[in-house]
Amino acid sequence: MERKLTYSQAIREAIQQEMTRDLSVFVMGMGVDDPNLLYGTSKGLVDEFGPDRVLDTPVAEDAMTGMAIGAALGGMRPIHVHIRMDFILLAMNQLINMAAKMKYMYGGSVTVPMVVRGIIGRSWGQGPQHSQGLHSLFMHIPGLKIIAPVTPYDAKGCLIESIRDDNPV
Repeated sequence: MERKLTYSQAIREAIQQEMTRDLSVFVMGMGVDDPNLLYGTSKGLVDEFGPDRVLDTPVAEDAMTGMAIGAALGGMRPIHVHIRMDFILLAMNQLINMAAKMKYMYGGSVTVPMVVRGIIGRSWGQGPQHSQGLHSLFMHIPGLKIIAPVTPYDAKGCLIESIRDDNPV
């Protein structure tokens, strides 16, 4: 029998499985501890893994992205959720000049195993600052891997592979 998952369920299940498998995986972002935010993609994770591995962050995209990069350099595998892809633009220096280049700047001696999830707005009248798909902008940055899965099956598989990757995705 074929198993049916929604896109949100697939993302949540991938995160839960990887957090169970690897203690260095944690999720951070604005609202990740709220079961009603992020379309349910982090629902129940704070109850299962605790606030040390499911971190609600302030609205400080640049600083929190820097924190994720530092954690990745220190051996952790952060999943940093940006509640709106549009606001990843506030963290461009961190992503382009730090995360994407460190492996090359240090001759391959360091890795930055982190996932940045940029949620594209949907539903209730998101408007011009909550609905941009900026994938193509990031696709041209050496050192960053970009995925944009379409189906729940692909979302789950790609997220698992991204979490296990030693590069920023």
